[in-house]
Amino acid sequence: MWMKKRYILRHGDDQYAAVVATDDDGRVAVQIDDGELRSVDACFVKNGRALSLRIDGRMHLIDLSARAAKGGLDATVHGRVMTLTVMDELRAMAQQSLEAAVGSGQVEAEIPGIVVALHVEVGQKVHQGEALLVLEAMKMQNEIVAAVNGTVENIRVEVGQSVFAGDTLVIVTPEAGG
Repeated sequence: MWMKKRYILRHGDDQYAAVVATDDDGRVAVQIDDGELRSVDACFVKNGRALSLRIDGRMHLIDLSARAAKGGLDATVHGRVMTLTVMDELRAMAQQSLEAAVGSGQVEAEIPGIVVALHVEVGQKVHQGEALLVLEAMKMQNEIVAAVNGTVENIRVEVGQSVFAGDTLVIVTPEAGG
């Protein structure tokens, strides 16, 4: 029986889905994107700093070095360095969701509550981390801050208004470079 684990590999703007499958006998198979599941001989060498792969009878030695970013990896294949980010599928989905939310400048309520203060107005420039408004939930006041540098495009709430989780509160148009 094969045990499969899904990964997302990013190289520059390119993204690949990979499945690594192992069985009870230690055999390994790999599938990239929608390709077929292919058997490979794989083992770590050089004290774990390289991976030796045999695919279709061809040997490949891949030198590996970790990067500071979580999941970051430099893989040197046939003298060519590729900077990769390797994440399991769940972490990749969470990161994409976060990048989409932060990059958009759309600020949403994470919890239901009542708007008790507005600190900005339409047209105002704001910096990442700057307070936009205060939301009171369960007798606690929560400062809602800008996720990006930019200009307040729209304020969709007013003081005293009740909001639900997921409601859009403020829209900030991000500056170039965010």
